[in-house]
Formats: sequence, structure tokens, C-alpha cells
Amino acid sequence: MKKAERQMIIKQIILNNDVGTQEELLNYLREQGVKATQATISRDIKELNLIKTSNPEGGSKYTIYQNTEITVEDKLVSTLKSVVVKYTQVQFMNVVMTLPGNAHVIGALIDDIEFPEIVGTVAGNDTILLISKTEDDAHTIYTYLDNLLADVIDD
Repeated sequence: MKKAERQMIIKQIILNNDVGTQEELLNYLREQGVKATQATISRDIKELNLIKTSNPEGGSKYTIYQNTEITVEDKLVSTLKSVVVKYTQVQFMNVVMTLPGNAHVIGALIDDIEFPEIVGTVAGNDTILLISKTEDDAHTIYTYLDNLLADVIDD
């Protein structure tokens, strides 16, 4: 199956079902006869601009990010505001906690922007580590986050 066909099926699944994990998405794909690996699905999620949002039951689900006419930085800002729950500076690093399943999205966006103050990112399920060369660089990133998120996140 071609990538475009698989991604069209993924869009249909996301629009018609509350899919909260890549495993659930893989199961829906298998039900439709689509064979794919977790790595392939992960790439598809990024390419399709899927993000996790809250569902009515208090969990999370994949949603298609609708506004593709914005810059990568605008997308980063919007995503940060919607999924970050906590952030802190620890020496030359910043630790950012997100809603489950969203850390990789932020990591990829930050990597795309290429902040000069960040030498590397490490993203898990709900935590991203932003590594800087110096504490001053890390503080610059912390200030950037704080300016964006201070009115969104309750300490």
C-alpha cells in the first residue's frame, strides 16, 4: 500500500474514532487490512500534523491540526500552549512536561526551528529535555517558555 493511501485511511480513522495511542491506531489499521509498523505510524502522525487533544471522557485523542498556513514557530507556540502542563530549568537544561503523547511533537518542532540556544532535544511520551550549552542559554529558553505559558499554566 502506498503512503498516500495509508495516510488517507489514518485521517478517516482519526476523524471517525477517538484514537488515543499509536497502538490503537495500528489496531484500527489492521482491521482495515493495512500492515504498518509503529515507526511508520509515528512518521505518518508527524507528516499528517496530528496532535493530541482532550476527549470528553478526560483522556486524550489524536486530532488533525487544521491550520497548515502558519509558520513552524506559530505551530510550536500553539502546540506549547495546548499541551504543556509544566516546565522548569535545571542548570543547563529545561524539562518540559506535556499531556501524554505530545513530547515528540514539541521536540520535532523545536528541532525544525533550530534554536541556537538548544544543542539537543530528547523526547519521551510526556517529557522533553531541552539541552543547552550553558545555563545562560537554558535561561533564555526558560524565559521564552515563561513568556508564552505564564498565563496558560497555573503553578
